[in-house]
Amino acid sequence: MSEKLYRQKIIKELVSTYEIDSQEGLIQYLGKKDILVTQATLSRDLRELKISKLPNSNGKYIYQLTEVETTEIPEKGETICFTGNLAVLKTQPGFATRIALEIDQAQSSEIIGTIAGDDTVFIALKENYDKEKIIQFTQKLLPKIQILS
Repeated sequence: MSEKLYRQKIIKELVSTYEIDSQEGLIQYLGKKDILVTQATLSRDLRELKISKLPNSNGKYIYQLTEVETTEIPEKGETICFTGNLAVLKTQPGFATRIALEIDQAQSSEIIGTIAGDDTVFIALKENYDKEKIIQFTQKLLPKIQILS
């Protein structure tokens, strides 16, 4: 196993085991395992592993694995509607954060960013956005999404 793959395996184990809330803390845990890493390398690893800071049950933001099998994103019941420079995507309870993460990571030129709740994603769109591009983008992510006017 390469050094990078081993390091990433250990990072996944650490964030799954401990409530780590900073890169400095994660670097310390890695050091205890004799893995020395720079902040830049750790940032790349976290991005590649799709590890994000998300709130735990107490509301404290900690690193958590966000990689989910594609089949875990629901494929029915989603709707999207547009109003001004905002799109509102409704999904099944518990899936909004994962869908928002996928939208943000795709870095669409039409999308400024997202805010997710439990079953709703607000998508901030650029001025004069191309609605058809957004529709195609969301249909690629959620093939059975319904477009509401």
